[in-house]
Amino acid sequence: MSRRLADAPAIVASVRRFVDKEVIPAASGFEHADAYPHELVARMRELGLFGSLVPTAYGGLGLDVRTYAQVIEEICRGFMSLAGVINSHTMAALIVLHHGTEEQRRRLLPRFASGEARGGLCLTEPHAGSDVQAIRTEARRDGDRYLISGAKMFVTNGREGNTFALLALTDPGASPRHSGMSCFIVEKGAPGLEVVKSITKLGYKGVDTAELLFDRFPCSAANLVGGIEGRGFKHVLSGLETGRINIAARAVGVAQAALEEAARAATETATAALADIALRVDGARLLTSWAAGMKDRGERCDLEAGMAKLYASESSQEAAAGALRILGGRGPATAGVVERLYRDTPLMVIGEGTNEIQRTIIARNLLQRHGERLGALTSLEAEPEERRLMALAVRQLVERELGLASVEDDRADRFPAASLDRLGELGLFGAVVPPDSGGLGLDGAAVALIIEEIGRGSATVAAVLSSHLDATEAVLRLGTVEQRRRFLPALASGTLRGGTLSSLNGLRSRATRVGDDLVVSGPGLVASPGRHANLFALRAEAENGLRVVLLEAGQHGFTLVEPFWTMGRRGGDLWRVELAECLVPARQVLGGGRGLDARDLAELDGASRVREAWPRPPSRRRCATRSSAPPSACRSASTRRSSSSSPTWPRPSRCPGS
Repeated sequence: MSRRLADAPAIVASVRRFVDKEVIPAASGFEHADAYPHELVARMRELGLFGSLVPTAYGGLGLDVRTYAQVIEEICRGFMSLAGVINSHTMAALIVLHHGTEEQRRRLLPRFASGEARGGLCLTEPHAGSDVQAIRTEARRDGDRYLISGAKMFVTNGREGNTFALLALTDPGASPRHSGMSCFIVEKGAPGLEVVKSITKLGYKGVDTAELLFDRFPCSAANLVGGIEGRGFKHVLSGLETGRINIAARAVGVAQAALEEAARAATETATAALADIALRVDGARLLTSWAAGMKDRGERCDLEAGMAKLYASESSQEAAAGALRILGGRGPATAGVVERLYRDTPLMVIGEGTNEIQRTIIARNLLQRHGERLGALTSLEAEPEERRLMALAVRQLVERELGLASVEDDRADRFPAASLDRLGELGLFGAVVPPDSGGLGLDGAAVALIIEEIGRGSATVAAVLSSHLDATEAVLRLGTVEQRRRFLPALASGTLRGGTLSSLNGLRSRATRVGDDLVVSGPGLVASPGRHANLFALRAEAENGLRVVLLEAGQHGFTLVEPFWTMGRRGGDLWRVELAECLVPARQVLGGGRGLDARDLAELDGASRVREAWPRPPSRRRCATRSSAPPSACRSASTRRSSSSSPTWPRPSRCPGS
């Protein structure tokens, strides 16, 4: 049930082996005793994990954030508390890396990377939690040092650590208040620092969480991060993106562990609950990887990191609760693992900004940044230039024409022929067709992006185009050389309009061999679209397995009986079909005499389901100015039919519609 790591970096595979062999067998013992796992921490130091994000020039591993998130996930799959030891440490190291002077980097980062300096964060105070600006700890200048006084709460590594990033007021009267805050690297050893107590927690046990009291504690002025007062608040906030990705990765690891425990205990009656957990786990992992990738590329990702943190933490909590339900009476037993996972999840919901605050931040960012990205889960800057311009061209077409036309088509229950013709002018009927057959040859990610943009304007138009691409994909993947030569150019140009035939009752159509041909019959079929397609792809059960056949409109035995009305997708041209003793000549049986194998089905289903899942409901607000680029953005790579038309896409000379 655990995910494959065939393509994972070597460090991730090493950490997985460490977790399987050493962490998982020992985790429950440390957790129930609430004992600090010195032996496991020493092994993490040997693996170099204390320098995960420290550049190799300073003695670290120099990992990217996405790989680091995978490392954290693996650790938390075994024992979430272990990740806390290096996460707070890493955040302190990153403050030095990104905001310290070069002298501070040379002096401190090698110690952080080796684990000699064991880091933590001193931010939260008894009266200042999420509102960091409410802190009262002060640092007063005294010659070449500062004297720090105040209390800090919930300091991970507070007892075992020795080097902390601390936020304090150097100018209590500053306005705004945050402009009087500075960040220091505080090292234990001098008098005036007391570990007041360790804080007992519901979960997250085995790692020390302490309250620290500073009473005129001396800190060298050389440890003022960046060497300039008043910048500490920005230093701390800059690490929030990485911190939230960090929490999200922890949550994914705990959720994965819950999934594995649930899978071991699940019976056939619990399959739906198990599926719910799996969906949550993979969704959280994708969001976390997406945010981490943006961070690696240097893009703004406060919105995305907040989304990942919120969704992953709540998914982790639901996964643990779901595993408890699947295990039944065994779930709450302390001899098992799941009750620990359940107790560990609240920390992720609260840590790095509570989820209530995350929702406020996400909503504010969505309102401020709408249109800055291509779409959901998609960063504008990360896309290849060709794909980005294509998606922008489609977005402009949707906002200028398709969105408005879809309202009228929907009211009239009218097939969106004009909108589809405009997509044809962009060459999108040949989106998946290779250029040497007259198409654009776009990959699956590009096609999904485009379908999403179209679905934003009209789900009906997106569905009709998807049906055409499903039929085209069947020819492309399964057809013989002759079948591809015959059908693909016509499908790419739109001369042939593709459609699909699907079963309403789940029963497959049957195919019987007659010489080299097949005779096909099937009950309860629906054509999408019906009257506006002239080549339909159908799966049928034959003696030697599943076959995909192509049916032409008007073919004997293939009859459109009546419209199939649905609640949505008005104008989608869905028709009930009667398929009785329809003779399909060998030239229309894809792949010749070969039946479909599991790989064929997986490829067809995967491409189709991605297209089906991607369209979004249309936006009710018309705002062409919210597009992430002005019309001129595509002018250099596209031509225009007239000064008022939306941009077309440069296509190969054989591409339809040029």
